[in-house]
Amino acid sequence: MISQGLERRRGDRRQPPITVRPTYAHIDLAALVHNLGVVRRWVGPRCRVLAVVKADGYGHGAIEAARALVDAGAWGLAVSLVEEGVELRQAGIAAPVLVLGGVVPGSEDVIVHRSLTPVIWEREHVQRLASAVRRSGAPPAAVHLKIDTGMSRLGLLPSELGGLLDWLEGPDGGDLRLEGVMTHLACADDLDDPVSPQQIEIFREALGSLSARGIHPALRHVCNSAGLVRHPKAHFDMVRPGIALYGAASSPAVALEELSMAMSVHSRILGIRELPAGARVSYGHREELRRPSRLGIVPVGYADGYPRRMSGRAQVLVRGHRCRVLGNITMDVSMIDVSDLPDVRVGERVTLLGQQGRERLSVYELAAWSDEIPYEILCGISKRVPRR
Repeated sequence: MISQGLERRRGDRRQPPITVRPTYAHIDLAALVHNLGVVRRWVGPRCRVLAVVKADGYGHGAIEAARALVDAGAWGLAVSLVEEGVELRQAGIAAPVLVLGGVVPGSEDVIVHRSLTPVIWEREHVQRLASAVRRSGAPPAAVHLKIDTGMSRLGLLPSELGGLLDWLEGPDGGDLRLEGVMTHLACADDLDDPVSPQQIEIFREALGSLSARGIHPALRHVCNSAGLVRHPKAHFDMVRPGIALYGAASSPAVALEELSMAMSVHSRILGIRELPAGARVSYGHREELRRPSRLGIVPVGYADGYPRRMSGRAQVLVRGHRCRVLGNITMDVSMIDVSDLPDVRVGERVTLLGQQGRERLSVYELAAWSDEIPYEILCGISKRVPRR
């Protein structure tokens, strides 16, 4: 009896997920391919594109985004975590995968076994990875060296470069292959940015130090999405676009032209309430209705990644018209004002991000309403919102 119950439960896990809730995110893979083309035209044919698909492809689905981008010509993929790289390998993706987060203790054997390419900046990274290569009998593992030119986060300081190169050229270094060298820009998305040129110059000096020792990595890369727009002389051999591939930027001022948003978020009206003037709405009674109103109940809330800080500020689209969100956004439900659309009924489509008719709600608007950045909006759409 117990085994039969276990078999039933195992069988349940193999069943397709139940999706009856009308809230979902639509992912346009053609837009990803289009955006990669925009980037490739901008950087030119000699510059490779490393597509950043960390954080589940910025909320778009890492596996699906990775397949589309590699098929469309991305040289490789970048993730933050070893676990994210393993997910891609388990999905059958064979393209180069750069792990930006370094060689975390205990990850070295997985990195070698899964043919991931780690970013390194410490002697401990070299030692752990070299030992794993020797244990496995694998050929030398490709690595990318990160230099901290001013981000003050990850990477070695230029003054530490000589010491690490000594290690790489020593006994441990024989098990590693220095494929790339990189840095990361701290202020590329600031229009008044005196920092990036300084960082780029420090990076060039570090390349000179490598060259003086006869080291010429094949891949030199600096620019993220904003950097590749604002610093074309720093494209080097490869760029690392992330948010640009998904159709956005940290702000419109540093966005490439012709990008297409790859994500839109939709739901439907679950119910309609007729309320008199003076009625108060949602938790905390933050909002008092100034007129007799029709409220649409929409099954989406902050547990779905629809930020509560947008309460009273956000708008949605119904029948191509903007409708304001009333009162506090709750965990599972939001209320919208459909008083100016008297014919709206239960089941009407609601767009929370994206286009409906001639109107569009941009990720920049949602970011402004929630006092966040566009990255947070896209990455924040939770797992309980199915991607279609």
